Amino acid sequence: MKTQSFPFVRIIAIMTACMFLCACTSLQVIPSSDIGQLAKLVQPRDTVDCTMRDGSHVTLKISSVENDTLVGKDGRRVAVSEVTGAEIKRLDSAKSILLGVAVAVGIAVAVAAGGGGGGHSGGGGGGY
Repeated sequence: MKTQSFPFVRIIAIMTACMFLCACTSLQVIPSSDIGQLAKLVQPRDTVDCTMRDGSHVTLKISSVENDTLVGKDGRRVAVSEVTGAEIKRLDSAKSILLGVAVAVGIAVAVAAGGGGGGHSGGGGGGY
């Protein structure tokens, strides 16, 4: 019967979900006093949420930074001088790799704990 391994598999699933929520992306809030440094802090592939002087919000997936202008993959350009606040979201490769390894190990442990003992479905048959 495989009901004994069910709680263990549930724990692995919950741990995996928690890791997905915590890993992979980092968020850096740029205070208004440091907005002048924004062009130096942003890297290609970052996602930047900008609050503009007029109060509007612009989200860019960065393809490049030219002088003090952020250039999005969609071609939009935002001058840093027009930005009053920003948040940089960056994919964290190290955390992503660790998450992948942890998930693979969790799956291997769950499979091993599941018995893996073939397809017995019956009880104690007689061994002559």
